[in-house]
Amino acid sequence: MTFENGFITVKPIDKKLEKKGKNRERLLRMQESGKYVFHGSPIELPKLSPLQAYRRNKETGEMEKDGEPAVFATQFADIAIFRSLINQKDVIGPTSSSFGVDDNGFYSSATANLYEAAKKKIGKIYVFEKSKFGDIVGMECRSTEEVEPLEVIDVYFDDLPTGVKMIENQKK
Repeated sequence: MTFENGFITVKPIDKKLEKKGKNRERLLRMQESGKYVFHGSPIELPKLSPLQAYRRNKETGEMEKDGEPAVFATQFADIAIFRSLINQKDVIGPTSSSFGVDDNGFYSSATANLYEAAKKKIGKIYVFEKSKFGDIVGMECRSTEEVEPLEVIDVYFDDLPTGVKMIENQKK
């Protein structure tokens, strides 16, 4: 990061400097500044466009629209790291995962097949200016506009937060 004309400029990191397990530290420093939000994904895109989110209605069990189409981000780097590595991409069989933040910090769980698959993945963390997103509600914030990241940082299994709890694979 450099300061020019009163603005912070984030210059993309030289990929040769990235090291497995070290990018989480860098992302946590960015999180501490309070100026950025993060989006974790298993794929790299030049910019993110709003998509329609859905949630399950607890009473009916039906999937319903969750607000307007948006790009979702979080102020918690660990959530973005988890989401970029613990996902169904290239995973066979039933999967389940959960995550959150409480008074003790970040917590997470995943089925063994998701956890094992993460060992071979490279996740992508999109870093955005917090000002491009609406208010943070819970663990997330939204942008209803297309957003271009300041940079995309690769994360690896060694960057996962410690203490991912294993849950048994559920049979369908």
